[in-house]
Amino acid sequence: MSQALVSQFDVGLFDLDGVCYLGAEAVPFAPEAISEAVTMGLKQAYVTNNASRSPAVVAAQLESLGIPAPADSVVNSAQVGSQMLAEHVASGSKILVLGAQALRDEVTARGLVVVDSADDNPAAVIQGFYPDANWTDLSEAALAIRAGALYVCTNLDATIPRERGLMVGNGSLARAIANSTGVEPLSAGKPEPEIFQIAAKLLNANRPFAIGDNLDTDIQGAVSANVPVLHVLTGLASARDICVAPIHQRPTYLADDLRCLLEPYPDTVVDGETIRVGNASARWTGEDFEVNGEQLTSSPVTLGLNSYRALAQAAWDAADSGVDSETLASALPHLTVSRDHGE
Repeated sequence: MSQALVSQFDVGLFDLDGVCYLGAEAVPFAPEAISEAVTMGLKQAYVTNNASRSPAVVAAQLESLGIPAPADSVVNSAQVGSQMLAEHVASGSKILVLGAQALRDEVTARGLVVVDSADDNPAAVIQGFYPDANWTDLSEAALAIRAGALYVCTNLDATIPRERGLMVGNGSLARAIANSTGVEPLSAGKPEPEIFQIAAKLLNANRPFAIGDNLDTDIQGAVSANVPVLHVLTGLASARDICVAPIHQRPTYLADDLRCLLEPYPDTVVDGETIRVGNASARWTGEDFEVNGEQLTSSPVTLGLNSYRALAQAAWDAADSGVDSETLASALPHLTVSRDHGE
């Protein structure tokens, strides 16, 4: 309890969008927290599903925001997807690439030949996030897949967070091709475990942990890779989402932001039907939730950080005991978490 959370691990596998930055802006407290964690001895890897930019470009953006990032610390789904291709097709095979130049370069680096037309009879199609993709591009990929080409996606994120909100992600574009062809793609990105395993291996990690904001990708992927994972509330999933998360999407640690890396993480204690975290407590009564001895109302509620942690564990325990998710969700109001709220 006296040591910072980060001191338990040797490598941090950081997500980017929603954890380190939102578009062109740093997430509050991220630069300072990551810099201090690195000073304390943590090696960092930035693990992203975005295949549209090279590791060097991503690293340069992070550095410009004050986040330490050697170029070799960035592991993206373009690298993992290209490696998957190399394991499935022969060297020198033709690959139709629907994606940015960074993805094309990764495919070429694996000894494969980039083509742009189904008429070239490609052995595989690989699709990465590409904002300039149009109907012609999607249709060309569909033609190749119908002709027998292997279909690989760098990731299947339905959305991608930007400064203005959630935009259309690679998975949504891939859905159009899958609907057209009836072929589901292999995925190189989160929530598949390979991207976490490859990133940890690159840094010779003995005690890695992941940091993410998205239940469907970051958290589920880390769980599937058997890597402890910290969830932060600076991106997609809300505190309420966390409380109703299924078992394969439950984080190991809960935080408001990356300042928690530098702080001791409290123990969770089960006291009969009550969950205690620090001075906070929560329990499921069978009909509703009580936090610190008070029933949650239907109005929006602000909780302290440890109250949130206790409530999430109480909700997970209730779900595991057989309470259906709709019942639990109906008992949970909109939740705001504030470390200034007090415990």
